[in-house]
Amino acid sequence: MIQRIMALAVVAIALVWQPALTQGKEATGATGQAAALTVSEAKLGTSVENRQLVGEATTFEVNQKVYLWLELKGGPANDITVTWKNGDKSYTTTLKVGGPTYHTWAYKTAAIAGAWTVTVSDAAGKELKQLDFTVGAAPKK
Repeated sequence: MIQRIMALAVVAIALVWQPALTQGKEATGATGQAAALTVSEAKLGTSVENRQLVGEATTFEVNQKVYLWLELKGGPANDITVTWKNGDKSYTTTLKVGGPTYHTWAYKTAAIAGAWTVTVSDAAGKELKQLDFTVGAAPKK
């Protein structure tokens, strides 16, 4: 009788631990290496409301806020870096990645007219995504 109870306890423990072990393997992939962080979607727009991009665009006015909205997969990972560039000027911000599929955004007030790029890089500096946009002259009043 005691042997039967011990056998049932071992089976119960194995059933409890199995999902935890499987989840760890899914997160790291078949080779045991961490899944690579990727940008599955990236958009530029004029605002974010209810965690969704509003006013998707690639052309903006001077002094307008430009929002970069991202969907990331393969996390959580270390921080990502968002770098906004215009000519020889660059502006960098860091964002946290909080889960295996994660939505986040950053914005920059584009005070300089011209061609801009925004680049997303992982913690190791590997470029994950780059988007180009244009900032035009402010409308005359």
